Amino acid sequence: MELEAGSCWLPAAGLGLLAAGLWLRLLPGNLELALGLVVLLLSLLFLHRLLFAPLQLLRASHRVGYIPEPGTSKRQAAIEVRRRRKRGELPPVYPNGWYRLLDSQQLREGQVKNITIFGEQVAVYRGQDGHAYVVDAYCPHLGANLAVGGRVIGNCIECPFHGWQFRGEDGKCIKIPYAEKVPDFAKVKTWHSCELNCTVFVWFHCDGIDPSWNIPQQEEIQSREWVYRGRTEHYINCHIQEIPENAADIAHLSHLHTPSMLSGSDLRYTRARLWNFAQHNWKVEWNPEPEPNKHCSRMQVNHTFYILGRHFSLLDVHVVARQFERDVMIWNNKKYISKPLLVKEDSAIARHRRWYTQFYSQNSPHFTMQQDGLDW
Repeated sequence: MELEAGSCWLPAAGLGLLAAGLWLRLLPGNLELALGLVVLLLSLLFLHRLLFAPLQLLRASHRVGYIPEPGTSKRQAAIEVRRRRKRGELPPVYPNGWYRLLDSQQLREGQVKNITIFGEQVAVYRGQDGHAYVVDAYCPHLGANLAVGGRVIGNCIECPFHGWQFRGEDGKCIKIPYAEKVPDFAKVKTWHSCELNCTVFVWFHCDGIDPSWNIPQQEEIQSREWVYRGRTEHYINCHIQEIPENAADIAHLSHLHTPSMLSGSDLRYTRARLWNFAQHNWKVEWNPEPEPNKHCSRMQVNHTFYILGRHFSLLDVHVVARQFERDVMIWNNKKYISKPLLVKEDSAIARHRRWYTQFYSQNSPHFTMQQDGLDW
């Protein structure tokens, strides 16, 4: 039996059906041939998924950035570091602005997801009109979680407890199955949201103020010039402000990220002599953008790569995502210092902190739990 060359490009479901069909046709006449073809097709299925499915690298909170003591696991090390770590004088924990909820492709039509964000539980669902809606997760009737067992009916979400239906655009309850009339005041809280750049965002402001600025559209994403190939996701134990501040911390690049990417992310070994043959060189500039995009900043990076002291130009413009994990080890173990000791070469850090204050207001919530650590 011959297989056409194009058969290896069949969709995953098609490969599975083809394998099942071959198995039925060839058994019991030629068991070895049947088994061989099934193994071949399963291998093609795996290869298809490996090459064409988006790559998802999800790191649990204890997997990166902690050093376990002998006889302990990484999970135990992470718990111990969080317990004994001093948190410092932290800024407000939830800046005002837009927050990413999830990628567009993670929310199918009619699907509901429960997400914890800025200290709240929200239900995110996609109505039959294709729009993504974000409402408070808890039904105002008796507190059931709308995202746990709730159904999408049209553009409404139905409570799994009593069947109340809430409209996504304004939260108004439009149906109570056992009631003659729906009270005008029956509604669930809705959150301002938008969907662009293949991402669903939600707006948070501690004073309940409507969105005061819009997220810039990334033309390459909207036009599909850039194609989604996957993502790396880390859970990091630090204040949210410290992550974008990295862009303004120019000096750390030449120290933390000069050693070759081959040396990994464990900072105890990144400067081992074994990896001295290859080094990265970074030239970085950070600046806030002017009006009307004052809420955005831009990091310009020029990257060069050297092997045995010679410039290797093929990697001049590439930034290797693996190096980000070195920052994770720093963030997971550092203390936040509100008034850091800076030299003049650190001026971009001071400018970044002044720029970042626009995302806080008088009523921004502070971390008030009586403990040392960053487990909010």
